Amino acid sequence: MPSFALERHLESPTSLTFPTPLLLGMEFTERSTVLENELVELQRIHQKNDWVFDLGYTERYLQRRTSAIIVTDTHQHITWTSRGFVRMTGYSYCEAYRQKPTFLQGPRTLQTTRTKIRETLQAGKVFEGSIVNYRKSGAVYSCQVTIIPILNSASKLTNFIALEEEKKNFFHAIS
Repeated sequence: MPSFALERHLESPTSLTFPTPLLLGMEFTERSTVLENELVELQRIHQKNDWVFDLGYTERYLQRRTSAIIVTDTHQHITWTSRGFVRMTGYSYCEAYRQKPTFLQGPRTLQTTRTKIRETLQAGKVFEGSIVNYRKSGAVYSCQVTIIPILNSASKLTNFIALEEEKKNFFHAIS
């Protein structure tokens, strides 16, 4: 649109319409392509860090719309998220990058759960349980989470991977 035509539209804001923005442009990408891309991204991280971990565990979390995967470094700073994380939390990868997953927690997140996660991971064990988190919008949600310490071939801790599945009937329990 020529600039003079745009100026005319700007004088009358009600006549100016723009299409609704798309969420990451994923609407034009076939789900199988997104899944393949995410698997390739995880394989790259797997190779780079020399993981001793079967990526087969991650596939179902990449396939479901109510699932998310988060990869952190050894200090639990987020280094990678699946697109499911964006759908689940409302935060983009850029907003989450280098933050600790605790940024998703809030007043309804039980301190006992936080303590159990911390103690379990410090012991080098897998944590499995439920946690209450908060979306970017402030809405509360609950998810079943498995957090796995990832070792390399030298048995050195390199990353943590969190596999999350949102619990849909959580809201009935707190209403």
